[in-house]
Amino acid sequence: MSKYADTIIISDSIFDSVAEFPYKGFICITDGLISNIIKGEYTGNYKNENTVVIEATGMTVMAGAIDVHCFFAGYALEQYQKLNNKPLTEPTPDLLKEILNNREYIIPFFKNHMKMLNSKGITAVKEMGFDDYYGFTTILEELEKSNELSVRFHFMSQPMESAINIPYGISMRKKFSSDFVKFSGFNMMTDGSVSDNCAEIKEPYLDMDTCCMQDINWDQIKADVLLADENGFRYSLHAQGDAAIHNAIEVLDNCQKTPDGKLKNRHAITDLEFSDASDFVKMGNIGIVGEIYPQIQSLAHRKDKLEMIDTKIGLDRGQNYWNRRSALDAGVTLSCGTDLPLLIDDIPESIYHAVGGLFPDSDLPFNQSNMISRAELLKAWTYGGAYNLSIEKKAGSLEVGKFADLVIFDGDLFRTDINSIKNIKVKYTYLAGNLVFQN
Repeated sequence: MSKYADTIIISDSIFDSVAEFPYKGFICITDGLISNIIKGEYTGNYKNENTVVIEATGMTVMAGAIDVHCFFAGYALEQYQKLNNKPLTEPTPDLLKEILNNREYIIPFFKNHMKMLNSKGITAVKEMGFDDYYGFTTILEELEKSNELSVRFHFMSQPMESAINIPYGISMRKKFSSDFVKFSGFNMMTDGSVSDNCAEIKEPYLDMDTCCMQDINWDQIKADVLLADENGFRYSLHAQGDAAIHNAIEVLDNCQKTPDGKLKNRHAITDLEFSDASDFVKMGNIGIVGEIYPQIQSLAHRKDKLEMIDTKIGLDRGQNYWNRRSALDAGVTLSCGTDLPLLIDDIPESIYHAVGGLFPDSDLPFNQSNMISRAELLKAWTYGGAYNLSIEKKAGSLEVGKFADLVIFDGDLFRTDINSIKNIKVKYTYLAGNLVFQN
């Protein structure tokens, strides 16, 4: 590696996802990797006439953010329907097959989609693909070979038309083994939302004598999870109610473990909307990864949400809504998702909601004791996402030898007042040392 950097970034707010707080210093990028990080004043070293120097004083620099729960195919369908003035419909397998095989539409749309993600500071994703992804893996392979991917793309299979397809998983694991495209296992929905009485909860709803309107086959879920686990695959189980979260943990507790009692395969639970804090202890002990939606409060008004919670479960139980604090305190590794297109990645906005506990229409925090710090949230966006994807040795933090995947914001994510934080935008995004977005 050359002693001269290709790029040097100077900032007084470097958050490396290792230290607890940001610091002043500079980062050297050489041959796509972080070649040096030095705290303190920039001394003029490590550069020659070809080195690009980025002066980012007053701007937070951090590792590239990772969105661990996206649904690109559903987003592509939604935008196609809007573009062609068609009614918006649920993303059925037949509709997704049609859209994912419309190469004239899907390839340019996907390239623009990656640019949009880069503009939000996203450098890696975990995508949900129904069944065998209906041919989209061919396009991924083509774009990878032509070096046209500006996002590291990990994808899961969500069984829809058929049962869990282990041979497909094995073939995808063999086919995609690079640092840009990987098969990441399987995904499954368990319960639904509290608002629809479909979240599985431990005590009955107040407005209906039931703990869940859905019939959840936990025996089948367990069988599928164990089959995947036996073949070296992990599962992401989507659970929203406290009973569903408890049952998902119990299912995953049956999976293979390492000598220290941790899960051998990095299984995850997604959403964690309404939880029982006592369940997080086992979740942390056995190493289940948590996938949270830190921007979810942006979708609701305070009055409407609190009325719903009061009607369905009561405000006393409602204190267990979005309890990320207890999860972290129990040793759960948290990572961040959006369920895009439900939400579009916006890291400053996520600070406003998941740190401030604020709804978009009110400056009164909700369940503030359940919120987490800015550093904890940004670590979830970076290291937590990398850990989720089992790439934490190469990405997810700013450390020498790791990929130069990083994002520079046009303001300070730590010093800016919470009420102004949403005004901050991404200024630069780098992937493997290459500038993939500049504002």
